[in-house]
Amino acid sequence: SSYAKLLVPILEIETSLQTINQWIHQTDDFVNGLKLASDVLTNPQFEKKQFKKTFNAFGDNIYYTDPDRANLYLGGGATPSKEQSMAYLIRNDILTNVEALQAEVVYLVAENVKGGSDAGFTTDLFKYCDSALGGMKKYLALVPPEELKVAQSFIAGTPVTK
Repeated sequence: SSYAKLLVPILEIETSLQTINQWIHQTDDFVNGLKLASDVLTNPQFEKKQFKKTFNAFGDNIYYTDPDRANLYLGGGATPSKEQSMAYLIRNDILTNVEALQAEVVYLVAENVKGGSDAGFTTDLFKYCDSALGGMKKYLALVPPEELKVAQSFIAGTPVTK
């Protein structure tokens, strides 16, 4: 499905956040984990404009079953559905936490913090990452289950059709 293909980049963002979460929790090589996280967080998919564009490409299309209404909405002539409004709010919350995570990682790398993941300076770092991941979970809970299943199959390399 074309909607499921639009969901794939969002699932890739989620996977990147999960990987970052693992890296920042490394106690044996915390500094390297921060640097790896920093490298990923500077990818274009995490730039504000691209991030919103990725989510909007999916969200602006999926919640209207009538293509004429979807086109009317995209042209500014229809009110967003309840689901769209929720999706935008959650997307913005994820983005806020990703931006805070980016800033925190840059700060900790610049400070060359070596204390390990149990040190007191990781509280904000973990909070931002956990909040971004929690937001992703909420966002994906809004996705029709069949679309999510198909998108996950694309990522796994075993496409299924509805």
